[in-house]
Amino acid sequence: MSIAARLRGMGSAAAGYMAGLMASSRFEDGGSFSSPGGWLVRHLAPKSKSGVYVSEYTARHLPVVYACVNRISNPIARFPLRMYQTIDDRKKRVVTDKDHPFATSIGLRPNEFMSSRTLRKTGQGHALLWGNGYLEIERNRRGQSVGLFPLRPEVTAPVRENGNHFFRSSINGQSIELSSDDVIHIMDQSQDGYVGLSQIHMARNAVGMGLALEEFGGKFFANDMKSGGFLMHPGKLSANARDNIKGRGDGKTSAASPAKSLEDQGGLDNAHRVKVLEEGMKFIQTTIPPEDAQFLGTREFQIAEIARIYDVPLILLQSQEKQTSFGAGIEQLMIAFVRQTIDPWINAWEEELNYKLFTDSERANGYYVKFNMNALLRGDMAARADFYQKLFGVAGLSPNNILALEDMDDIGPAGDHYFVPSNYVTLERATDPNYVPGAAQSPTSPNDATEIGEEDE
Repeated sequence: MSIAARLRGMGSAAAGYMAGLMASSRFEDGGSFSSPGGWLVRHLAPKSKSGVYVSEYTARHLPVVYACVNRISNPIARFPLRMYQTIDDRKKRVVTDKDHPFATSIGLRPNEFMSSRTLRKTGQGHALLWGNGYLEIERNRRGQSVGLFPLRPEVTAPVRENGNHFFRSSINGQSIELSSDDVIHIMDQSQDGYVGLSQIHMARNAVGMGLALEEFGGKFFANDMKSGGFLMHPGKLSANARDNIKGRGDGKTSAASPAKSLEDQGGLDNAHRVKVLEEGMKFIQTTIPPEDAQFLGTREFQIAEIARIYDVPLILLQSQEKQTSFGAGIEQLMIAFVRQTIDPWINAWEEELNYKLFTDSERANGYYVKFNMNALLRGDMAARADFYQKLFGVAGLSPNNILALEDMDDIGPAGDHYFVPSNYVTLERATDPNYVPGAAQSPTSPNDATEIGEEDE
């Protein structure tokens, strides 16, 4: 029984599922230690070498991680997703709602609460941060898929017990077991083939250093863009001076402490005010200034380091420090990005959907789903026209094939014909010294292959 069915019994499965999901997701910026969202557990993340706690939640606070997840998730969420049926191993047709109850919904609204784009971007985002994206399949009484719902990756995992493989998840603290056939599992690298490796966990130190640089930069500006140091006094501090250095903690002045403490004189609110050092004290800087520590260069390097984790070209992250190795033009760069980064994820989605979304009889009848990536793989207009013309000239494409690749309507049955120039001959005839163009050939000749286009003359 699905999570939705368990929550709502005979009622609306989708409404019950989403009600439980939303109730269990109130964790981001508040709540108590015992809140259903378990926000405390989410923040008990391992500390990186830089001293910053890194988790899949805190990693999103780093702009380059957020950007990388967006760059990969957006195309996958945008590609048209349609259901097809293979006919005679050569032709395909688009499946309609008359043939399958989920034919239109999968690419439009896989559940009543989410668009297809939202669902796919959520699942892909989980796979890019936790290394695992989970979607529950809702089925009707005939076993056909009728809905898809996201599962929270931090409380969902594949389980193998007593030779059985299933998924265990949690809603409102209630443990739920789901059949392996009812969960779409998107993952990339894995040690055992069952659980994906979290990119954030594997690159914890790289992400932690990026977060540490963000925090360092923030504190540097908050402290008047001054590095740390110590105060040197020529003699012994008086009690009043000692109190001023220590500070009262509330930033107020009094008769006993007429001046603000040194700490109270800092911060952005006092950035352009004159600071007072009493009794001949001097400030001695001890830490390395950011420009000497190559602060900006280090930040750029961390952007490149994290971009490598996700295979995202730097230029797509608005980083101009490095030249792309994918080609000179943005067109070649985008094609390489789609092929090397996006296509492997698309393949993971299609394999899972095609295996688990359909019943055995539906798969036997040739049903499958496919993402249409043609829009991002196209070249410019001139390159496409030249490509189509050359394939059209050798019967590689029919007029309707070309129109389909351009997402245009076909021209009817007449556009299904294939054409070749009538003056083309086979290689065998071209190498036959007795062959005379235009002359009738003996039917018993070993080189009697039909001339291409001959039957149309």
